[in-house]
Amino acid sequence: MARIFFAGIKHSGKTGMARLVSGMLGIEAADADDLVLPLIAPMSVREFYLVSGKDAFMEKEAEAVGSYIAGHGSFIMSLGGGACDNSRLIGIVRESGRTVYLRRKEEDMLPVILRHGVPAFLDPDDLQGSFHALYQRRDAIYREIADLVLDLGPYADKADTARMIAARLEENGYV
Repeated sequence: MARIFFAGIKHSGKTGMARLVSGMLGIEAADADDLVLPLIAPMSVREFYLVSGKDAFMEKEAEAVGSYIAGHGSFIMSLGGGACDNSRLIGIVRESGRTVYLRRKEEDMLPVILRHGVPAFLDPDDLQGSFHALYQRRDAIYREIADLVLDLGPYADKADTARMIAARLEENGYV
């Protein structure tokens, strides 16, 4: 049974790669953010986080992922970018499968994140500095909890990147 969790910084490509790689390997794909939605409806993840706070969101996130794991066999799941801050979730993930950190360079990530607007976790008066601090902290945690770290560059070709990831998962006996 293959249970693989893609972890990484926000907008690092976890969900897209989970979908592509799972299709190549013939296993199900899941997105932790999508799993949370039924538990917080009618709010979006962002709305729930703003109204109820970080701790309440992390509790719902761990509940949703744990429930999904209990009802499924093999899958590749993309975790939210802040999953590393949710110790309960990380405990569930580590007990259930393998964590793969899809790592992208810091200098490549901020422009990608800002294409979607300034997120609440960045200081609008110091985007570069606040992102640097966040990236350094999360990168260290993801490196520590990951069973496998895959350094990804800017995607020249997403399908080629997905094939590389699938090959590495197979080489390491994850599938």
